[in-house]
Amino acid sequence: MDNYNIITPSSKFKHLSFKHCEHIIREITKHDAFHHGKKRNTGRTALIRSLASDVGTSVSNVYSIINDASISILDSNLIPHKELSASAAFHKRTKLRKVSNISKLDKAKDFIDLVVNEVKSSKLSSVDETVNNLILRHPDKPIDLPGMTKRKPKKNYKEYIPKRQKGTPISERPFEMDDRSELGHWEGDLVTVPRDGQNGACLTLIERKTRFYIMIPIPRKSSKQVYMKINQIHRFYGEHFSSIFKSFTFDNGSEFARYADIERKIGSKEKRTSVYFGRPYHSCDRASIENCNGLIRRFIKKGTDINTVDIAVSRSINRQINNKKRKILGYISAEQSFLHKLTNIGFYDDSCFYVSSLFLFPLSTCNSGYIRLVRYCRAIVSTAYTYISIAQYAPVRRLVS
Repeated sequence: MDNYNIITPSSKFKHLSFKHCEHIIREITKHDAFHHGKKRNTGRTALIRSLASDVGTSVSNVYSIINDASISILDSNLIPHKELSASAAFHKRTKLRKVSNISKLDKAKDFIDLVVNEVKSSKLSSVDETVNNLILRHPDKPIDLPGMTKRKPKKNYKEYIPKRQKGTPISERPFEMDDRSELGHWEGDLVTVPRDGQNGACLTLIERKTRFYIMIPIPRKSSKQVYMKINQIHRFYGEHFSSIFKSFTFDNGSEFARYADIERKIGSKEKRTSVYFGRPYHSCDRASIENCNGLIRRFIKKGTDINTVDIAVSRSINRQINNKKRKILGYISAEQSFLHKLTNIGFYDDSCFYVSSLFLFPLSTCNSGYIRLVRYCRAIVSTAYTYISIAQYAPVRRLVS
């Protein structure tokens, strides 16, 4: 064998040189010429495996080189035919290679040498530990460390402490309220559409254990309206209010400024519930209510006046949210879970409490005579923002029924 056919295998993790490509193409061309272009049972696969072993590469890489070397040329009769060219394969493969950017490595050469020497001297098992120790020992910004001068040091921000925070903070809430093991602890919020709150809003409440959700449309954003709605809920549930509504957790909005009145019974100083306030800019303190408020946006777009939304539509939205099957409740709805818990405390009402209309009860649960009475009262109301409680018509309801 002459010296021309001797080939040195390529080094590991190194690209093949032109000499390797030329050797592969020359042997494949000789083999094809000897067998006159025959494709089967010629020993071509064994030859390719032998060539891959000779040049120090994989069999698939040899096949890739043969495909890249295939070119189409014209003979003297202008008839195209295919040939193999080692130079075509080599230039195509080198063109696809990306030139690495070593400018950052050149700039940080001194620092890299320092890290290498430190690792060798102290025999540390971690390079990261060495780098951190060098940075601590040299607090000044090293010029040869790329990107170091572009990064700003982390500032020590002061913890936000509200100067005029009123009410009981969420940090003082008992543990049984946090782990959702007890019924009667609610999260509250006010959804304003639009944001000014002048064209209506929704007071939303959600029970933390059962995820039962209540939407209460109000004509405008104000603490008085929120207080009136809580009182109407109290009248609806009566003596069971303190068992069903043990606590509320609100944000720090001005609409909950009458928290002290919400905690006390109507016209009395006796306490009926507790009110807690979440941390400013921490919506995670009331994650459940924020999640359900996002579900409202699927039905009512931002910028829509709440006062223009039909009562039946609001009631339907509230019912659809509560009838949603929840994995955390064992794939039952929040309405089923809430009603089941109400029976455990002795509240046997035949309807859910959906505050979706002018009154605080579903009209579908009333008889026709009482509905006619309600419609008559609506006609004589002097202002659209006057709300009538269910307690005022309890005697009338007994007479009609």
